Amino acid sequence: MTVRPRPPVAVLLRAAIVLCVVAALVAVELNSRSGVAWRLTTFTYQANVLAAVVYGATLLTRRFDARPALRGAVVVYLLGAGLVWLVFLIDRSTGFTPANVLLHLVVPALALADWLLTGRDRPGPRWWHPPLWLLYPAAYLAFAQLLLDGAPYYFLDVRMLGYTGLVRNVVALAGGFLVLGWLVVALGPRGQDDRKRSISAAKGSGSSSSSR
Repeated sequence: MTVRPRPPVAVLLRAAIVLCVVAALVAVELNSRSGVAWRLTTFTYQANVLAAVVYGATLLTRRFDARPALRGAVVVYLLGAGLVWLVFLIDRSTGFTPANVLLHLVVPALALADWLLTGRDRPGPRWWHPPLWLLYPAAYLAFAQLLLDGAPYYFLDVRMLGYTGLVRNVVALAGGFLVLGWLVVALGPRGQDDRKRSISAAKGSGSSSSSR
């Protein structure tokens, strides 16, 4: 099987994602009193670190290019975190600092561009993937409630909201992530995998040979 060269735009976008995440983490560590450690308990920072790992891995091995569902999940997590920050958290955060801009705006935009522009000839995630993508946010919710001294987000703080308010917000967030996930699937690649492409090519060559 012929190894197709990785498009330059994919290399540029994915390298930019990794560099932006690293730059943001270094900036926070150097310029904030509390450093980056406690921020790694937030969904945004965890999603961005996951993005750096996944996109960095795609630069090192092609195995991750064959896993569009994983890339799709990362895109959803990044976009969801960015939208939540813009709508609900910007007034409660440190504002448009370089790290916030990189992690909440630039990295999600780069990931979306990578999703729309690269790997279009590969098979995309299926409609049932977005519900599976909720497993990580659900695990994060359990982590925030059970292991942290209060959730880092006010809309997940059961002490402030009570259980009824918490459940209402969780259902709303889950619904939003599902809709976002299905939009990402709809905008994703629609190509065939290498095995199906080889079978189609073989059938095509066989048909042309028999017609001679």
